[in-house]
Amino acid sequence: MTEPLIRAARIYRIGWGQRVFCIVFMTLSVFFLVGFWGGAISGEREATWLELMIPIVFLIVGGFFTARAFRNYIALSQGEICVQTIFERQTLPFDKIRGRRRDLRQGDDEFPSIWYLKLEPNDDRIPTLEFEETYYTLDDHFFAWFNALPDLDALDKTTPEKSNFGLV
Repeated sequence: MTEPLIRAARIYRIGWGQRVFCIVFMTLSVFFLVGFWGGAISGEREATWLELMIPIVFLIVGGFFTARAFRNYIALSQGEICVQTIFERQTLPFDKIRGRRRDLRQGDDEFPSIWYLKLEPNDDRIPTLEFEETYYTLDDHFFAWFNALPDLDALDKTTPEKSNFGLV
């Protein structure tokens, strides 16, 4: 007997603006590398060690960010949510979700504040899923599903804090 094919109902990827930026950055890094190394190899100019290493570093960093931009996604299927990153894939079945949180990481003058969405499991052995809200192209369907989950931030505000004061 064959298993039924379970496919993702919705897949949310990184926005096109960031993907295009990564491709342009990689293209410029390749031109930068060819320009510096081509001149040094042909003998047209003397290049220092640092001048030869900087284009390689740009190419490696650009390659990492490009791979990340095209590899990362969030998938909502019929029974679970999956967060795929460049290094790992984490899944959380819907029946194992305890609730949701929305966390603002404060920025400063150089970096803006970023909202993170967090899905906490009801079992400590299952990892918490966390991702940037603005990083992915999340739609109204996703937010309707996400907002239907129990709001753990609101529950924390209404439940009294436990105190161990006086216990010996």
